[in-house]
Amino acid sequence: MPKGIKFISVFITMCIILSTGTTGFAQKKTIRMDARDYYPRERLSTDRWNPPTYLWKLEKEYERLHPDIDIQFIRPPEGMDADVWLTTQLTGGTAPEISEQLFSEVNRNAYKGWYVDLAPFLEKPNPYVKDNKKWKDIFLEIAIATGKAADGKSQYVLPTGITGTAIFYNKDIFKKVGIRPPSTWKEFMDIQEKIKRAGYIPFAFPMAGEKMRANWSLRTIQDMILDSKMAEIKGVKGKVKRTAIEASAISQKELVQAIKRGVYSARDPQWQEQLRLFKEWSKYWEDGYLGVDSQGAYMLFINGQAAMMYESAAQIKPVEVDPLRKFEYGLFYFPRITKESSPYATGISAAAVGGVTGAGSWIIPYTTSNKRLVDETIDWLMFITAPQNYIPMANDLGAAAPALKARKGLDKRLEPFVKSLERGVFRIESFYRGLTREYAEAFYQILQQYLADKLTLQQACEQIQVEMEKAANALIDTHPEWGIKK
Repeated sequence: MPKGIKFISVFITMCIILSTGTTGFAQKKTIRMDARDYYPRERLSTDRWNPPTYLWKLEKEYERLHPDIDIQFIRPPEGMDADVWLTTQLTGGTAPEISEQLFSEVNRNAYKGWYVDLAPFLEKPNPYVKDNKKWKDIFLEIAIATGKAADGKSQYVLPTGITGTAIFYNKDIFKKVGIRPPSTWKEFMDIQEKIKRAGYIPFAFPMAGEKMRANWSLRTIQDMILDSKMAEIKGVKGKVKRTAIEASAISQKELVQAIKRGVYSARDPQWQEQLRLFKEWSKYWEDGYLGVDSQGAYMLFINGQAAMMYESAAQIKPVEVDPLRKFEYGLFYFPRITKESSPYATGISAAAVGGVTGAGSWIIPYTTSNKRLVDETIDWLMFITAPQNYIPMANDLGAAAPALKARKGLDKRLEPFVKSLERGVFRIESFYRGLTREYAEAFYQILQQYLADKLTLQQACEQIQVEMEKAANALIDTHPEWGIKK
């Protein structure tokens, strides 16, 4: 064959190969992961402890096994609320191939068609776990149950991290004042009075746009104060037991029905009691708490100025290794409310706040299927949740225990938070996720005004009732299948 014709032939062949993607240099498939709490990064000069990095190790190993895959870690823009950012991405169809979102938020939005149903994949074997027949079998049953959708069959989220809350306390201050961790609300108030008289801030509590601590507290107080009304609120006879799944005892539908019946009402003195007790507690918080955020409250505690703070398992690692801490610390559970403090108290122990809701509640947006990356993304998720990978990854973060049946090698400091679930978690969601996002915002603004003495208890509760009914009606419109009349 003449050289010129041979050259043209080779050139045409190369063009065909390149256009059909059959060359050995095929473009890699990219899986973007919003790793959220596990997002790996280098330590900065301003860091007082090491940030998580273990996902880099897993990324390197996975890409060695799968050279056609490129894992990329992304995160929400600095200063932007992560939930707002993800909701925007899901709405616009631009969400990363895998992300993290709480099960309550996922199941509230499931009807919008945003998520891939993970249930069929959980029935398949995990190739990275020896002798595994079904991927779901490596997880605790509570993890799979927590992620179930309202239909009891679909699974749009895979919650894999167990977390909890506790009150962190300064053992040195407690020893100087001559007090011990309380078990009841009365004891809790009494020791804070003694701490205040000794010249310390009894409790560091953030309220500057920081909803979580107020949310945890009101969830727990409400559960104890409304214990005697739970069956009436749910619309059943007998006792409504706590489970290990947050707010699963009374569903959103049942809560809306209770609001429409007037059984769950901010006009009810028994309901109002939670706000009265919350404000009673606030006199022991730092001055100007309405302007203090979570970092500010943490600094008051870690510097030894405040005797206590309310935190999740995510703060174990920071408190443990923070060089600013010059004291011994301990943990105790939220105190139970007795008749000494409220006529509505039954004496039931405080419900746990937490469950399989910590770092690692994974979702795969439906848009991932449009890119034909679902199988690859599922495989990556199987890889990182294999015990030999997940346990060291969780230890590296130090914020949540993996919801795996295998426990060998787990950091012992996370055990108290896992153990707290034995008491069961709160039965009704509080203002934060119980109804609508608009209700949460309105409730919190009213709560702040009440704490600032700009509203009386009755005025605050009347405003909350208006917002509560508005939210209930909005949910009725969203869920016509409930068959609830306005």
